[in-house]
Amino acid sequence: MIVGHGLIATAFRSSDFENDPNVVIYASGVSNSGEVRNEAFLREKAMLVEVLASGKFICYFSTCSVNDPELQDTPYVVHKKEMEALVSSAKDYVIFRLPQVVGRTPNPNTLTNFIYNKIMSGEQFHVWQHAKRNLIDVDDVALIVNYLVRNASVNKITVNVASPDSISIATLVSIFELVLNKKAHYDLVDAGGTYPIDIGLTSAVASQAGVKFDGSYIERLIRKYYGN
Repeated sequence: MIVGHGLIATAFRSSDFENDPNVVIYASGVSNSGEVRNEAFLREKAMLVEVLASGKFICYFSTCSVNDPELQDTPYVVHKKEMEALVSSAKDYVIFRLPQVVGRTPNPNTLTNFIYNKIMSGEQFHVWQHAKRNLIDVDDVALIVNYLVRNASVNKITVNVASPDSISIATLVSIFELVLNKKAHYDLVDAGGTYPIDIGLTSAVASQAGVKFDGSYIERLIRKYYGN
């Protein structure tokens, strides 16, 4: 059973989870990290409580940002922590924390869509000089989660599903410039930071799941979704 209609839910539509009566892929709710409306948070909570009441094995998608010291007090992170606590009270569950997930989506709030739109429009934008972000292909998220649930029998744990290396925003912009063959107009701001993401389990199963993390992963990712 798949709950949701967005980027992550769509990536699982071709999997056998679609018709699995025992496992819930919970990919619904708040996805915008800048969300502040309480009604949006309450809507996800109400749906999640209903799903948890079914007693089925639940795969819940949270965010790696719960470990970002700069975002601890944001409404989004506070909400995600509350949802993780709810899920962890279930009989059978896995919480998958995700970084910046890249795929085909009209959502203008994603980091990569923001950069792409700014470059294509020729608009000036700010780049935080010290900021780093971790990017992963939504298709790779589906492959890794599928492998962990079906082959590794994971249960009652929290797993970071992310790529091995975070990338500076400035470097990411440079990759976009290369892929799009178009100059970005931005100024560097003395701000931003990074935080470590433990991907021990993800790294251990990535190759078996069919995911190749290497030095050209981010460029391949940007070409896949934004290349001409």
